[in-house]
Amino acid sequence: MKNIHNINKISVVIPIYNEELNITLLYDEIVVVLSKINKQYEIIFVDDCSSDNSLGILMEIFNKKPNIQVISLLGNQGQTSALNAGFKKATGDIIVAMDGDGQHNPKYIPEFIQAIEEGYDMASSWKQKDIQRNFIYSFFSNIAHKIIGKVIGIKMRYFGATMKAYNKNLLHNLELSGDLHRFAGALVYYEGIKIKEIPINIRPRKNGPSKYKVSKILKVVLDLILIRFLIKHAKTPFRIFGTIGIISGTVGFAGIVFIAYEKYIFGISAFPNTAFVVLSTMGIIIGIQFILFGLMSELISRIYHTINNKEPYITKMHLKK
Repeated sequence: MKNIHNINKISVVIPIYNEELNITLLYDEIVVVLSKINKQYEIIFVDDCSSDNSLGILMEIFNKKPNIQVISLLGNQGQTSALNAGFKKATGDIIVAMDGDGQHNPKYIPEFIQAIEEGYDMASSWKQKDIQRNFIYSFFSNIAHKIIGKVIGIKMRYFGATMKAYNKNLLHNLELSGDLHRFAGALVYYEGIKIKEIPINIRPRKNGPSKYKVSKILKVVLDLILIRFLIKHAKTPFRIFGTIGIISGTVGFAGIVFIAYEKYIFGISAFPNTAFVVLSTMGIIIGIQFILFGLMSELISRIYHTINNKEPYITKMHLKK
């Protein structure tokens, strides 16, 4: 495909949390790859309040090497906030995000750049092979991502990898929080954004323990619910809450009408149907609450889309050459 985007500069954004043994190796690998591309580049490391000597090593690299930015966050904010901080400071036409543990091989970076040059708005990686995961894990992981795609309504093979490349214009309109960097493709897909998936092999971690925890599964489930809401109803929340409220209220009101009809037309006492009366009343109350909640959500949504955005993180230090 012919290149349709004129790309002059590449920004690579890397969140760092307790990776003191991997930073220098990863930096050297990235420089080797980027130096072979006939474009300007910068590498942005974002230290997410590491408890080891990661920040010290980053400052040493900054003092000795060109084309580098170092951002230090105040307090551990999480990978998404770290990425967001790097995105805001990136000056490249293409922004490439990747993990700081060295498992993402920088050799794939030219493929991601090529995808954006061809006109794609985002290039997203999918794990063709993960050496550290056994067959059973990979099997269930693939099934899980298919389910995620069905729930969200997005046709992507894999959502979880951090390694992605973005057209800079896309990031200006992409708001990330929580762990939503994993679902960046879903957040922009519904707007007709062009996404290309690139297969990569995940390398084994050379140094340090893995930061993957089973507890992340619950967070992913919660994020799925949030993503579904953001994609379908974030701009018009009253439609979903109002619909639920009207249905609940209508059913409850119909139950009350039925009880009143039996009592005043046929003289049947409502006492035997006390439970039915209570449920109908609850239906009306819940319906009213959903409608009111929908109205408040609509107001909050409109305020959110009209005020200046406040960053969900605090920058302690920013070094730039």
